[in-house]
Amino acid sequence: MRGFRNSMKILNNLGHNFKTIGVVGLPLLFLPACSTVAQNLEKTPDKDKFVMTDSLVKPSGTSKKAVMLGAPSPSVEINGIEHIAKIVVDLSKNILYKYNDFGDAERAYLVASGKPSSPTDTGVRVVTHVETYPYRTAPYSTKRRRNPKAYGPKIICLDKVDPLTGERSRTGEFIHGNNNPASIGKYASLGCIRMDNEVIKALAKEVKRGDIVLIKR
Repeated sequence: MRGFRNSMKILNNLGHNFKTIGVVGLPLLFLPACSTVAQNLEKTPDKDKFVMTDSLVKPSGTSKKAVMLGAPSPSVEINGIEHIAKIVVDLSKNILYKYNDFGDAERAYLVASGKPSSPTDTGVRVVTHVETYPYRTAPYSTKRRRNPKAYGPKIICLDKVDPLTGERSRTGEFIHGNNNPASIGKYASLGCIRMDNEVIKALAKEVKRGDIVLIKR
């Protein structure tokens, strides 16, 4: 119990307002009370909702590698060199995992991905930059410039990476917010990864240009 209270103290000091919930078949998860996902989960606790969780760090600052159960490996080889992805999206569960520099899963978020008629492509991506609503820096011909409300407050823009050569190419699939909270957790997009709007604002502050994103199914 002492370790649990210390962990909660650390999380609260980071500015999160957490409370715990139980989901059938899963251990207790730490839930940000302010998020839309949290509100939806409280109303429908029997639904298969996955919410943000945090790894627990000792007060001394030494990590005890509390990797979340079921988090996929972030290791990926690009042009013969091993890399650790900062983000892994598991399309089979519609869960996005955030990793630290050591390959430990820190947080996990429920997301929406491509619907059956426009599925999200698997593979390796790299973060090019982050854009902010109303996306006036985006080319005028792009959908995010012409219809900014559909993308929420932030967009993490991605390039596709050929894992054999490291060559990059453009892709229209990004990680962004949403204008339909009910779509989160479902296969509902045109290929992009949609997130809770409060979550994408926090995640966008943590990624940087060059971070690897791995999309698996």
